Amino acid sequence: MAYRMQNRQLHVRSRPVVKAGYCRFALHGFSLVELSIVLVIVGLLTSAAVVPLSSTYRHARYKQSQLQLQSIREAMHGYLVTTGRLPCPLANTTTHSGNSLQGEYCRVEQGGLPAVELGLMGERSKAGALLDAWGREFHYAVSLADHDTRGSANTPDWLTTGEPATVGAGQLVADLQLCHTNVSAACPQRALIADQIVWVILSYGESNSGTGTETENQDNDRVYVHSPFSTNAEQPFDDQIIWASRSELVYWLLKANWLP
Repeated sequence: MAYRMQNRQLHVRSRPVVKAGYCRFALHGFSLVELSIVLVIVGLLTSAAVVPLSSTYRHARYKQSQLQLQSIREAMHGYLVTTGRLPCPLANTTTHSGNSLQGEYCRVEQGGLPAVELGLMGERSKAGALLDAWGREFHYAVSLADHDTRGSANTPDWLTTGEPATVGAGQLVADLQLCHTNVSAACPQRALIADQIVWVILSYGESNSGTGTETENQDNDRVYVHSPFSTNAEQPFDDQIIWASRSELVYWLLKANWLP
């Protein structure tokens, strides 16, 4: 019995003595060095999370613009088949300029894409031009080729109902070109991707830099460039572009009986 009592006493004495409002084991706060280390770690983790999110968001916008371009191509073909001509670019918009309509004929070579006329859903500028995923107008360029002796004078063949039939399938031409690189004049054969292009539609992408190779798509001439995607600061390229050739549109006009 005495042995058990002694054991209990020893057991009680081994417990930490705690008084009200006081603990033998004092608590210490973090030092400035420890807090700095924690903040650095949190910052690194945050950066690691933000970069993939930013990349995912950017990829989603490119994907959205690509889907828009697919819908635009279908709408352009549908408009041609229905009306026998192409829509006139919207002139005097926020990012483009061009000639106005002369009477009932379109003389605008470059401008915005008329969303309502084409029946395209999506955000539009105040002028009615369709906007891409970056909130910028799609650029729309069309050939103003006009046959010298066939059809009506000063009426672009691709923009005037009835003109393709009057000119004839074999005489219809187009004057836009697509090149591998930017050029000062016509695209040389070695850099040519396609010629006899009737229309070009493009999104300037995220950068819209107008530097390097991209300058060719913003100089308002008849030559456009298509290049691999690049984030290089000196030669950036993230333009997304679609086009239609003369032979492709002649096929659709024949299929819709607009050509004899």
